Amino acid sequence: MQMSLTGRILVAGCLLSAACGQGPGGECPADADIPGRTIVAVDSIGVEIGDSAYVFASIEATGHTIDGSILVLDRPNCCVREFTPEGEFVRQYGRRGSGPGELSNPHSMVRLGDGRVAVLDLYTGGMQTFDSEGRWQGISAEMTNEPVLWLTESEGNTYVGTQNCFDFCEQGLVVTAVVGRYEADRAEPFDTLWESSFVWDFRDITPLIEGSYFARTWASDRDGNVFIAPRSSEVYQVSGFDASGEAFLEISRELERVRKADEEMADEAAFWNLRAENMGASGPFNYQPDPYRWMIHSMGVDALGRLWVRRGTEETPTFDVFDMEGNQVFTATIPSIRGPLGPLWQIDIDEQGILAYSLDPEAGYQKLYVLELQD
Repeated sequence: MQMSLTGRILVAGCLLSAACGQGPGGECPADADIPGRTIVAVDSIGVEIGDSAYVFASIEATGHTIDGSILVLDRPNCCVREFTPEGEFVRQYGRRGSGPGELSNPHSMVRLGDGRVAVLDLYTGGMQTFDSEGRWQGISAEMTNEPVLWLTESEGNTYVGTQNCFDFCEQGLVVTAVVGRYEADRAEPFDTLWESSFVWDFRDITPLIEGSYFARTWASDRDGNVFIAPRSSEVYQVSGFDASGEAFLEISRELERVRKADEEMADEAAFWNLRAENMGASGPFNYQPDPYRWMIHSMGVDALGRLWVRRGTEETPTFDVFDMEGNQVFTATIPSIRGPLGPLWQIDIDEQGILAYSLDPEAGYQKLYVLELQD
């Protein structure tokens, strides 16, 4: 029996006493009491000019095959490329076009539990699936609008993602944003974990981005656990749900708010306005970011079942790493990434490893970095 959204929130609040150390005030211990570790790059994939298999136009998503090979969704090149763990090109899934097995504007990607690679492309009919050898298997779920974005792995052939639905009412355009679990052969979530509705004035894109696309970040694992956090500049809070939808974890801590510099605000607005336009969005591109940085940037779950929570307040990627009881076990940083472009680095963590790439690389072209946690 699925629990209602309200019920989950109430249960999560009751579980607060079981989370993150629960000393005085119910917050995580200070950083001084937590071991610090370092993440380093051990390899990279990508060149500016040369073999086209290694030239990325724009990385949209990354992941791993069952045996640990690396998957990269290149949106403008309309394909997924597979590389060995050592960075050697193996094969390509899909190509540009509108025929069977071809892609036109891929939005997101996830590797399913049975080894298939699923790529969502609305322009060619929906969720395109390929077997582990790159052969097209067909459309598993028909979708022609309202894409499911930022897919993360889950139990069996399910995944977690976010979707926006639009409807008109007397007050204007109503946006309903959800984070839910999806089956590979269904276009609608079978379990909604978070939902929010609001009226959007289409003349200003900022409320749409902050209230839907950037409203929540999440992580999930192959056991069906899902962790959701608000992308807020005021609160650091993570709620965990198991495969049955029961809330089992609540993590919170105090971080100082960090105000963005004026130049950082301008650069961020210009970057996301251009990205929205390049992704095919229509309407005025006048996004104005929050003047304060998010408390939580993103999350991931590693092979040991540890939850990695990346602080949005830091330019250098910094992770608070927790066990499944909510105890912080260490803090990890990537000291090689620093400066105002640090928040534009995407760090993907799953059971097969850590991958990183910059959304706005200083070199002018993208490389994918393979990272490891130092002992």
